Amino acid sequence: MGEFITNIAGQKITLSSEKAIYWEQQNALIVSDLHLGKAGHFRKAGLAVPSNIHLGDLARLGNLIAKYQPKQVIFLGDLFHSEYNIDWDYFCKWVLLYNKIDFILVKGNHDILYKTDYLNAGLVLTDEILLDNFSLTHEKINTAYYNLSGHIHPSVRLIGNARQGLNLPCFYFSDGFGYLPAFGVFTGFVSITPKKKDHVFVVAEDNVLKI
Repeated sequence: MGEFITNIAGQKITLSSEKAIYWEQQNALIVSDLHLGKAGHFRKAGLAVPSNIHLGDLARLGNLIAKYQPKQVIFLGDLFHSEYNIDWDYFCKWVLLYNKIDFILVKGNHDILYKTDYLNAGLVLTDEILLDNFSLTHEKINTAYYNLSGHIHPSVRLIGNARQGLNLPCFYFSDGFGYLPAFGVFTGFVSITPKKKDHVFVVAEDNVLKI
């Protein structure tokens, strides 16, 4: 598991190749767009999607927790993809393994379960988190704070010497806001075009590379 340590808006931030952020000053692990339950949603529609695909995402998250020992895990929205299916039960059992950690969900557009479902799972539910000089949301907002969000599943397209192209997920930081890549493996992504002043870090296998 590779990482890149950088400074964003005066804060020491560790970017993990597992597509997560560890914020040392707040002892917080931040991930976005797991889209748990998406596989079950597709299987219900008749598409052959492996049933254990999301267990791998939770295993990766567990490895990050073991490495960084955070006091809080913050989900920047789209934790669960759609209406209830059995994958939610798996998640609830997984959360019980970490009863000394605060799990906070910033609601996203896909988080449509009943409020009681989230509360019964031990999650703190909110629309925005203000920490230090940061605003944490699911979708980008205009704010006086530095805004961190997810939602768009950012990626950049890299062109090789033979003009072959490759899209890679990325962390994207601009003036006043930044985007996290989607943590879930069963998600798409959207190619963005950075400006010269922006800071982009691509996730290439087990590495985080600044471009």
